[in-house]
Amino acid sequence: MLLRFLLNRVEEDIRVEKERILVVDDEASVREMVSKIVNLIGHEAVTTGSGKEALEILKNEPFSIMITDIRMPEMDGFELIKAVRSHFPDTYIICMTAHGGSYTYTDVVAAGATDYISKPFTIDEMRAKLNRVIHEKNLILDLTRKSVELERVNAELKRLDQLKSTFISSVSHELRTPLTVIKEFISLMLEGHAGSLTEDQREYLGIANKNIMRLTNLIETLLDFSRIESGKGLKLRFEPSRLMEVVEDSVMTFSQQMEGKGVTLENRLDPDLPHVLIDRNRMVEVFINLIGNGIKFTPPGGKITIDSRGLTEKRDYLKIVVTDTGVGILPEDLPKIFERFYQGETTQTGVVTGTGLGLAIVKEIIEGHRGSIYAESKFGGGASFLFTLPVFGIETIYHLLLNPMLEEAEKDKSPFSMIRVEFWDQRTKRESELNHESWEGVMYALQKMVRSVDTVIPFQNSAVYLFSFNDKKFTKEIAERIQVKLTQGNYIPKGIDVRFKTYTYPKDAHNKEDFLKGSRLLFKEG
Repeated sequence: MLLRFLLNRVEEDIRVEKERILVVDDEASVREMVSKIVNLIGHEAVTTGSGKEALEILKNEPFSIMITDIRMPEMDGFELIKAVRSHFPDTYIICMTAHGGSYTYTDVVAAGATDYISKPFTIDEMRAKLNRVIHEKNLILDLTRKSVELERVNAELKRLDQLKSTFISSVSHELRTPLTVIKEFISLMLEGHAGSLTEDQREYLGIANKNIMRLTNLIETLLDFSRIESGKGLKLRFEPSRLMEVVEDSVMTFSQQMEGKGVTLENRLDPDLPHVLIDRNRMVEVFINLIGNGIKFTPPGGKITIDSRGLTEKRDYLKIVVTDTGVGILPEDLPKIFERFYQGETTQTGVVTGTGLGLAIVKEIIEGHRGSIYAESKFGGGASFLFTLPVFGIETIYHLLLNPMLEEAEKDKSPFSMIRVEFWDQRTKRESELNHESWEGVMYALQKMVRSVDTVIPFQNSAVYLFSFNDKKFTKEIAERIQVKLTQGNYIPKGIDVRFKTYTYPKDAHNKEDFLKGSRLLFKEG
């Protein structure tokens, strides 16, 4: 009566999805008992008396769980578990072990079992063990289904993201051509090539021209965003530059806008600041974004200041700050302002303007120079943007150019080369420094001769270094062509010879470390 009561309780209380369970034991009484428990719990049981028969059954019929004894003739439980785990890895296995046996839970799990139960066991113990294993199986199955669905959704999101990036890139490229034509014709009209203009006509064309410039900047921003989103990043072309000139080029863009709004700009940079190793065009873009933000959020009569805070501790980076006297940034917005599409700031009128991409791209450009940028602000008291730029020198050349290019060469198993072009005074038998005019001509000629993927780095009007992905033979041919071009093209004064030295990987140096050591000798000679 008690047994029937317990079995009825199990049958009534447990309402789960039916599982097919294979019971393996050489004792018929044990098989029968376990089979009845399985059936009463609500699952389907199939029994067999040997491990070999169990494998044959598994080959022909699907089972989610197997309950097996350990001690059996011919093929014991351990052998059966290993065979099932090898050929039917999705099958969950419960071992029935004799009380006081020499093997432990660790032994059966190590063999591939999911769990074990000691004989003799009660109905409740077997029910609990089965329910735990079934719950674990269903949980893993559910997680697997969700994982597959998540992968499908992620694949769809990636596809949509790619479509978005392709659309942005395509539309931006298509818009550039007509805008360029419109801008050129407006410029021609403003210059008087289409006849004299009235003051009103000149004013209207001036307004149109400013808005075309705004639209052009927006298109460039979208193209930059498209490159970043596609994982290509921003391609930077480093060259030594005077930061003062970069700022002056940037400020010219806003001269009329600042005058119209009554905002002044003060450039406090010292003209004698050390040269920086930067992508000049990209840094103009940085200052245009920061100055443009300053104008947008600064009321009439306000001021924008550009200044330096000296060098970093290692003296390899220059600290720059752009400050405005605008509305400032709310404390909760400050950590988010460099995020893409974030528009927490408001203008004096309370209207959010722009794409929310400018500062995100500024951050990408600064970090592309291995620098850092952050903002300081007190709401209502203006904002300051502080960033660092690499000082031009051998160490920053190694950091920004040589190391990354050599890593790329190693990864792609391609050659890499370095050419030093120097100018030699025939009379003094010493290295010569060219005058400004000759130096400008040499740099112009070199830029015309090298490929877009090559890098040209001038040093103090006396030497030029070229870095490219070429082998030793082709590198020497390039150096010889440069020598002939500069000499026969009248780019250098009479009495000056053009000499060169080449150094290549992996011909002259068999690995990256040796190349870096050897290249320092060429720099020291300069």
